[in-house]
Amino acid sequence: MKIRGLIFDFDGTLLDSVELRIDSWKNAFKAYGVDVPEDLIRPMIGFPGVDLAKKFVRNPLDVEMLQEDYFLKNIESARFFQDVIPTLNKLKEMGIKTAVVTSTRRIVIQRFSIPVDHIVTIDDVSKGKPDTEPYLKAINMMGIRPEECIVVGDIENDLIPARRLKCISVLVKHGRNISSAFADYEIENIGDILDLIKKLEVNENR
Repeated sequence: MKIRGLIFDFDGTLLDSVELRIDSWKNAFKAYGVDVPEDLIRPMIGFPGVDLAKKFVRNPLDVEMLQEDYFLKNIESARFFQDVIPTLNKLKEMGIKTAVVTSTRRIVIQRFSIPVDHIVTIDDVSKGKPDTEPYLKAINMMGIRPEECIVVGDIENDLIPARRLKCISVLVKHGRNISSAFADYEIENIGDILDLIKKLEVNENR
């Protein structure tokens, strides 16, 4: 099957922002008198904010909004991984449609210029990842079938819905010693997706 579209997660996949996210959550929790260790927050970065917060507080929306405020105030420290923009531009040249599906609020996403065709935020759906709703929305916006789509993420929460929809799931590692039973393939950096597409197309033509 020819690859016609790619869906990317945002935080930790395209944007090197995980440490800033963790600091923002810790500060938000502390403001409400709750001390949540980093090792509990880290695995949940990428979950819908309310889902993360409600594991530790009774007012999850308030804490999430404060976390977003901390994040926005320090957003200049967050940068795209080095090969992200060139890779997205190359995909456009190749005629492959692209989308970002993220648990981040739209007010944050709007602070970045991302050269993709479509963006689906947590504000655009009733259920966030790992539900399939945001991925189905992006796939429909791109006008493709799930099996024609690659999903790239940095945690299992990104890959589980991809597997459910029979998309090709790809774990991007960014130098971390990680793996996932839900990943069809693993890549080190975002730019490696270009070689993977070529590999898949060669195998398809055999």
